[in-house]
Amino acid sequence: MKALSTLILTIVLSTAGIGLAPTAYAQQHGGMGPMHKMHKGAGGWKASLTTEQQNQLAKLKLDFKKKKYPLMAQMKQVKVELALLITADSPDQKVINKKIDNIVDLKSQKMRLKAKHKIAVRKLLNEEQRVKFDMKILKKAFHGKTKGYHR
Repeated sequence: MKALSTLILTIVLSTAGIGLAPTAYAQQHGGMGPMHKMHKGAGGWKASLTTEQQNQLAKLKLDFKKKKYPLMAQMKQVKVELALLITADSPDQKVINKKIDNIVDLKSQKMRLKAKHKIAVRKLLNEEQRVKFDMKILKKAFHGKTKGYHR
């Protein structure tokens, strides 16, 4: 009986230790494991930025987000309004179509803003950094923005 209890306790503790190992590793290494770093391209274009480039990039990023977030908030609001129009007791297709056009316009504004930001970032980079940056853009264009692992 005591041997069985010891065996169960050993299995439970071993399993708990295995479950905690990735968390401990992530805490010690900045939140990412070695596979995550490899998957994210740890040697990418950002790794070789100078301090001046990092400062310029931070400013560009802040300016971009200041313009992007109001668009996203407005888009969320319009999407909620669209959902309410669709679920109304007697939906009006013309009003629904106008909301859809509004959403498409907001998405277009956001895409233009993002393209302008990427062009500004490219101008900061040297030739080697630009090649890596361009490869990342092309890869994302082909694979799209995925959620989760290996989709």
